[in-house]
Amino acid sequence: MLRVWRRRGMTRALPFACAVLGALGRGASPAAQGNAPCSWDPPCALDVFGREQLRGPRGNGLPKPYVIRAWPYGADLMVELRVFGMANDWAMAAAEALVLGMRDILPWRRLLPSGAAAPELVSRKCRVTRLSVPLPPDSVTLAFLSPMDGAGRDVFAQPHRVMTRMIRRVDAVSRWNGVALDDETGRALARHAAALSYDLSGLRPGCYASPNRHRQARRDPTLSGCLEIRGDLAPLWPLLNIATRCHIGRHAVEGLGAFQIEDIGSPDLGGKFRGDTRHSHAKASRP
Repeated sequence: MLRVWRRRGMTRALPFACAVLGALGRGASPAAQGNAPCSWDPPCALDVFGREQLRGPRGNGLPKPYVIRAWPYGADLMVELRVFGMANDWAMAAAEALVLGMRDILPWRRLLPSGAAAPELVSRKCRVTRLSVPLPPDSVTLAFLSPMDGAGRDVFAQPHRVMTRMIRRVDAVSRWNGVALDDETGRALARHAAALSYDLSGLRPGCYASPNRHRQARRDPTLSGCLEIRGDLAPLWPLLNIATRCHIGRHAVEGLGAFQIEDIGSPDLGGKFRGDTRHSHAKASRP
């Protein structure tokens, strides 16, 4: 995690993922630089974080084994790189690439309205965190910390689609840990999600615009706000807690789909937040 002195006017979304991959490319094998499987043993970090892995018969490869998210912290900007599963063997290379990419690759003079130089990197912290899952509550609110991709079927008509996207995302990322849901279990969880009750009054539509690596403009629908879910959450509760780490939906690498869990129906948990509570924009302040 990096803490950056946030210059006035630094409000637009920044392409941190592009900066990391660009920095990793400087020390990558020639094959990986050409988006081919790395010939080195072990493979270089660019092969792990940049190249699509294990494309299946349905045309979908594994998701990238990391997410990057940034949020304001008082007068500063916090930037977090989170790495999953076996990709942690290359985590320090990615951490160094994040620093290098922010210093030398991001075009700060173009990104900042004032045309100023790169902001100062105030501090860096690296840590390994463990996920503990408490007893499931009777109802929860998913409070989105960043917009969730809303492409595909209409969530306002079929709100359980948020949960099925969560199931697919956790299943896909978990393959970096050597585990996966079998098809029957995945279908059973999706049917269970469809039987839950959803309150959509806190959700609002929006849009997300960013260029891809080919500099093609993208403008995708998003969902922001809060989603309340009631019912038997036990079968989905472990996956929902995992999703607080890996986000929900597409463009998670760029920080979309981050959320925290607000427990509202369990007396044992007292209505407290779970998940990435330290990232809550409402509570962010400079110490």
